[in-house]
Amino acid sequence: MDEGKRVSCVVLYLDLVFVLAVAQLAHLIVAEPEMRSVWIALGLFFTLWWTWVGFAVLYNRQSADGIVPRLLFLAGSVPAGVAAVAIAPAAAGDSTVFALSLAATRLVLAAAHAANTRLSDILRLRITRACLTSAALFAVSCVVPEPYRYLLWLVAIGAESGALLAEDREAARRARREHDFSALAASEDPAGRLDPHHFAERFGLFLIILIGEVVVEAGQASVDGHVATVGGWAALVAAMIVAGGLWWLYFDSAVEINLRVLELSGGSPTMARAIFAVGHQLPAFALLITAAGIGLLLEEDPPAIAAKLACFGIAIYLAGTRSFLHLRGRRRATLIRVLVLVATFALWRLEEPLGPHGYMWLLAVWVVGCAAITTRLGSEAEQRAASLLNRRRADA
Repeated sequence: MDEGKRVSCVVLYLDLVFVLAVAQLAHLIVAEPEMRSVWIALGLFFTLWWTWVGFAVLYNRQSADGIVPRLLFLAGSVPAGVAAVAIAPAAAGDSTVFALSLAATRLVLAAAHAANTRLSDILRLRITRACLTSAALFAVSCVVPEPYRYLLWLVAIGAESGALLAEDREAARRARREHDFSALAASEDPAGRLDPHHFAERFGLFLIILIGEVVVEAGQASVDGHVATVGGWAALVAAMIVAGGLWWLYFDSAVEINLRVLELSGGSPTMARAIFAVGHQLPAFALLITAAGIGLLLEEDPPAIAAKLACFGIAIYLAGTRSFLHLRGRRRATLIRVLVLVATFALWRLEEPLGPHGYMWLLAVWVVGCAAITTRLGSEAEQRAASLLNRRRADA
């Protein structure tokens, strides 16, 4: 199979804007370490996540090598950057700038899809209308009181995500009614099909951004002078090991498993939504929680919620990375994985007897152990998926 397009420099530049957004969300939790901050960060992250997904799908369906696509991506980075800076006031209830910035990004996405001549007229019109509708809803939400404005955000994201990632439904229904399976396989515009290799790479890069935030929060503790003791420096080393283990948990096997499953589906947008756009939301936010928890644990007097944030984040990440909990195997192996996941949620109870620094090393050892499990089981699952894919290619 063709390895697909590669990520361009202008797309990486746009990702830098979302690096700022991730840092702002982590700071929001660290500045006010309580569950209310976590829920607020989750809501804001949800809107930013689908903003990023919109640009990921856009580039997946068209190149950014021309002058016009590059200008559109750079134009989109401006309101996205404003939205990132507006996270703090939005968390405090003043979401006008945040909502208007997200509306402006949708206008850029609408213009980009309208100008994308590679897509069929029907697909181009459907996505453009959805983005314009989403932009209007975000703009109108500025004059709508809480909590109804957030309901408008949810409706806006639902409308745009359905258009961005769904297949050509009308053509698919017609093919099914006529029992024309060859037409069903070709019902989607080839230009609108998702490139599985590129899609996997884009989401992998975004997870690297979030894993990098774990490193940033740990390093910030040293900058603030919280790791001046030998124990503090040792805890910082443990935090770096945790970040490396989190990277290994996903990139050693999960990314390949996701890619194989998407290849087996023929690049189906519906499967892509389930695996990447929807399936990665919780593990992505889990990394944000983990980053905040680790940063708080390295402080001189960590708040009580720090231990919970760290272990809950790791547990949610394990549950959502597909390579850990969702692999098929023997019943005993499945039971072991479930027990490990349940135990991960309960690790916070050991923070008090171990102390923050000892607890950090417990997390490091635990994550490394989970990574070892994932490597063994993930390799077997990836081989099964690759074998099935090769058989399908041979039959074709």
